[in-house]
Amino acid sequence: MKKTTDLILLVLGALLGGFFVYKGINKHWLSECKVYGPDSTIPLEYQQVITAFCKSGFFKVVGAIQALSGLLLIIPKTRLLGAALLLPVAINMFLIHFFLDNRPEELWETGIPLAMTLAIILLNLGKVKRIFG
Repeated sequence: MKKTTDLILLVLGALLGGFFVYKGINKHWLSECKVYGPDSTIPLEYQQVITAFCKSGFFKVVGAIQALSGLLLIIPKTRLLGAALLLPVAINMFLIHFFLDNRPEELWETGIPLAMTLAIILLNLGKVKRIFG
């Protein structure tokens, strides 16, 4: 059972860590802020929130947290810390899309990383209990 859990954690950590290292770096150097055209089908409220996050520099901070969390998730000894650091970011990503965006594929794109983050924390529940208990 322990070996299976360790293997699952290794795979989840590597996949989620790699994904968020890329996403974090992408927010800093690889992509510009999104600009929505007048013919966009994306809700106006979502466009306004994303534009404000881009212009204010908030996404740069989120990107740094994502990249750091991703690196921590890849390293087995720091995986739980990476998941704990990433959890608020993943929850907010999901909720912004849930409440403001009308694209179901975005719920999948944000829900899967949220579920993976929660799975890492739940699979490390023994460590969590020792820390807080």
